[in-house]
Amino acid sequence: MKQVTRRNALLVGLASLLTAGTSSVQAAPASVPVIWDGKKMFESFEKEATGISSKGPEGRPKAYVAFDTQCRDCWQLHRKLEPFLDKIEFIFCPISFMNIHSEPQATTILIDKNPLAKLEEHFAHFTDIEFRGIHYGRVEDLPVDVRDKVWTNTKLHRRAGCRAVPYGVFKNSKGNYLPFDERLTVEELKTLFEL
Repeated sequence: MKQVTRRNALLVGLASLLTAGTSSVQAAPASVPVIWDGKKMFESFEKEATGISSKGPEGRPKAYVAFDTQCRDCWQLHRKLEPFLDKIEFIFCPISFMNIHSEPQATTILIDKNPLAKLEEHFAHFTDIEFRGIHYGRVEDLPVDVRDKVWTNTKLHRRAGCRAVPYGVFKNSKGNYLPFDERLTVEELKTLFEL
């Protein structure tokens, strides 16, 4: 009997969504949490989340990515998305999910004068031996309003039914809300993004 893995289930769910042509996603329980609501995630992140937009031409289709600065899988997904940055606008929304460094690192990235460059710097230092990612100052010196934005992102992530990071949602040309994570290959992501 073939073992059902999260990746295999995501692929099965993706294949059925790409052929279904429905306007909302009813994901298979094995591929995403049964309570995950792709439409809710996309629309609530679009309306309320604070994120870092990837650079590229205007008018690209959008995808929202919930990530944690301390998450190795998030780092891996970020690397896999690099070939698509000029064709898809990724809005990277930091949440606090993994440990005590998540929220202050996310806040430090968001308050930088160039958050995208700071995010890239963070991931460039992700595998540093002494500390994972960028260093931050005293937590009590970080602006509370921006710290709250990280927690808003975290609440939106939970309310949409997400139970892991990274977690992304892409609205395709048929109006389907498709989930994606680090388990998909670059080729599978290319198919998901209709490229």
